[in-house]
Amino acid sequence: MMPGTDSFIIQAKHKFEINTTPDATEPTWVRVGAGFSSVEPSPNEETDDTSYLDGDGNKSTTVTGGQLTLAFSGHRKYDDPAQNFIASKALKYGSERETQFRWTDPSGVIVEGDVTMTEISLPSGDANAKGEFGVTIAYNGVPKVTETP
Repeated sequence: MMPGTDSFIIQAKHKFEINTTPDATEPTWVRVGAGFSSVEPSPNEETDDTSYLDGDGNKSTTVTGGQLTLAFSGHRKYDDPAQNFIASKALKYGSERETQFRWTDPSGVIVEGDVTMTEISLPSGDANAKGEFGVTIAYNGVPKVTETP
């Protein structure tokens, strides 16, 4: 049994890593976390809603596809290698926004795969506040899921 399973597990126990050298032979995994205070996973599902005659006019829904996304938000931390890599891609497009990403949840399940960095928001906010920063990580295709033994 995982420690703390009888209670709530805080989000900081999730580990997120990004490959900062996507063109190299071996990946360089760097932790994503410094400066980010929130992450919002979404299955980004596509659905088909169809009414059938045997349903008295009511609809049935089928999930026809989706894309796992992780929306990170927080503050720009200029000495963080993961944030520097992400920020360096803000004005790049196409394959320059692609890399690999790994998410390890507190139970040890790993979700890893090719991703595209989208919605990179450069620092913004009030003059007397930390610069707000964010990115959405969008998995391309079905990520590889490794369950804990």
